[in-house]
Amino acid sequence: MKRVILLLCVALLGFTILTGCNQQQAGVAIGVVDEAAAFKDNKAAAAAMAYLQELGVPLQKKAEEAYKAMQEEQNETTVNAYKAAMGDLQSIMNEEQQRVVALIDAKFNEVLDTYRKEKGLTLILSKQSVIASDDTVDITADITAAMDKVELDLTPPAKPEAPAEAAPAAQAETPAEETKPEEAPATEAPATETPAEAAPAQGEAAPAPAEGQAQ
Repeated sequence: MKRVILLLCVALLGFTILTGCNQQQAGVAIGVVDEAAAFKDNKAAAAAMAYLQELGVPLQKKAEEAYKAMQEEQNETTVNAYKAAMGDLQSIMNEEQQRVVALIDAKFNEVLDTYRKEKGLTLILSKQSVIASDDTVDITADITAAMDKVELDLTPPAKPEAPAEAAPAAQAETPAEETKPEEAPATEAPATETPAEAAPAQGEAAPAPAEGQAQ
């Protein structure tokens, strides 16, 4: 009897654990997507590729013409023209390619997050990082279809205009300062003795007449 009760308890415990595991698994919904395929095999990516190819045509043509001119007559002018054409081709195409890829990447992440929320998925995994999975969780086709509906504005942003050169400030004409003649230093007039100062003080002897004067 005790063994029967013990077996029932073990069975009940196992059932409880199994039920809990099933409930946990049922609460996790996973999607798997082939990023490489969904990222490039859609209409938005095709439109971006066509834009880049169209942008490169005149730049490539200019570089080829500059190369031919340099081959016909190689001098400083033709060499510099070829270098400038190649520089424009590489810099413009690299800049635009980075900008366009960034636009597609942002839209791709937005599509993934929107799909996850709409389908009630807990997470979306990249197929490249999954060892094995069932086809029922593969959402690559759905993501590709969602990317087909994305409209990208590939118009390049307007480049900021170079600041206008400031006009040289008009120099204010300052009239030449009139040079004033230097004033002659004031000469002190010789002090004139007043009669009182010239007269001998009372009690002093009057100066003797000079010799030779008639007495």
